[in-house]
Formats: sequence, C-alpha cells, structure tokens
Amino acid sequence: MLLALSACIGVPPGPSRTSVPAATPTGSADPNFQIFLLIGQSNMEGVPPPQAQDRVEDPRIKVLAYDNCPGLGRVYNQWYTASPPLHSCGLGVGPGDYFGRAMAEALPNATIGLVPTAIAGVDIDFFRKGVVSKRRREFRIPPDNQRSGAYDFVIERARLAQQVGVIRGILFHQGESDNGNAAWLGKVKGMVDDLRADLGLGDVPFLAGELMYSGCCAAHNPLVRQLPSEITNAFAISASGLGAFDQYHFDLAGQRELGRRYAQTMLQALGVPTP
Repeated sequence: MLLALSACIGVPPGPSRTSVPAATPTGSADPNFQIFLLIGQSNMEGVPPPQAQDRVEDPRIKVLAYDNCPGLGRVYNQWYTASPPLHSCGLGVGPGDYFGRAMAEALPNATIGLVPTAIAGVDIDFFRKGVVSKRRREFRIPPDNQRSGAYDFVIERARLAQQVGVIRGILFHQGESDNGNAAWLGKVKGMVDDLRADLGLGDVPFLAGELMYSGCCAAHNPLVRQLPSEITNAFAISASGLGAFDQYHFDLAGQRELGRRYAQTMLQALGVPTP
C-alpha cells in the first residue's frame, strides 16, 4: 500500500495511494527525515523482479516518485511509502530497497527518504553539470525528457527533498557504460564536488559500488576503488561474491546484499554504531 508522507512533515495521514506534493511549504526541514540520493545506471535502478518479501513496506521508508507511473499509483515528485521499483515503472529491486530497510532498522527514530535518479544505460556525462552526453538521444530523462542532461534532474529532486528533510549521503552505482575509462575518475569527482556545492551538503558521505565481478565490466572496479583517494569522505562498496542476473546485472540476492553493504558503510560514515 502506498501512503502519503505525513508524520514527518505535519500533514495528517490520508487514504491508501494518496501523496503529498514535494513542493508543499513545510517550514523548516525535519532533521529526523534523513534523505539519501540514488545515482547511477541500471544496477542502481535494479533489474531482478521482486518477490513477496521485497514488497513488504515500512511506513518509515519513503520514496520520491521517479516518474509518472499510473500502474503503481505514483505521480512524479510526490512522496510515497517505498516499495520496488523505486525507479522506472517496470523495473525491479535495486540496492536502494534494502539500503532503506537497513537504515530504518538502525535508526528507529528516523524516517528514511530515498530520491532515485538513476537511468539505465547512461554514461557518466549524463550526470555532469553543464555537459551534454554524446549519447543523450538514446535515453529518456523523467518525466518528460525535456532536459539536456540528468544533473538538473538530480538537483531539482534533491532540493525538493531538502524542503522536508536533510540529505545525509549519496549512493552511486555507475560505470558499465564507461568501462575502464580512466577519465571516469575525474568526471565522478567533478560531479560530486558540484552536487555538494550546489546543494550545500558539505562533505556528506559518497558511496560508490563496485561492478559485478563476473560478466562485462569487472575491469572497471580498480577505478571504483580509487574514488576514496580522489574524493573526500568517499567509500567503495564491495561487490565480491554477489550473483549475476545476466552479464551486466546483479541477481535478486545480490541486490539485497549490495543494499545492506551500502547501509553498513553509510552508518559507519555517519558515526552510527553497528553490530
């Protein structure tokens, strides 16, 4: 059941499948509404279809709707109780799903807000400020494909989220479309620097996940592991031992575990004791 974001912004709960526009004036943001940005390509979106256990909802985990999805009862840029898919209307489970669960479990007094912004297949240039990817025409940027790049898409949604909560970190999983390109490192650093500056985030934790060890793109992982030496308060999330859905994507068990790994590292980065 999709529910409105209510308690954390002072709006009475409504009936099933209702929502609260993200732009509704709310006064000061609630520090206990902890926001996390999800950026990347298809493994951040999530490909494997959910099972029943993946659809179990927690009213303390919210998602800012990624697109207009009538079949899910979601309207772009409105808040709902999170359930897969967090991103495109017809995709599956990504790391954000089990990241949210683990964060909510570790932070019992917080509401966890997820802002999905990944786009399957895109190269890193999609997320760079002021840059138009050479592959722009191949992909759609929600909700109406009018933007020249996805950086403004991320910024718009992040600022809406800041009206009701506080951005505590960034999750990133991208690289298959830039496999082995050494210039990717500097491009990711530039993206992070710009996001932190434009959103006033300081050095919030930036977590970048490794690519599958099998399949197409394991050769990119040495670059992922270099990010913490290039970006302040950055961490690389291991994909060791995670299973494959196909040559590009993690399977369902792998996505669940990847989300938990992101959460464990985020909690440590935020100074939250973990078992």
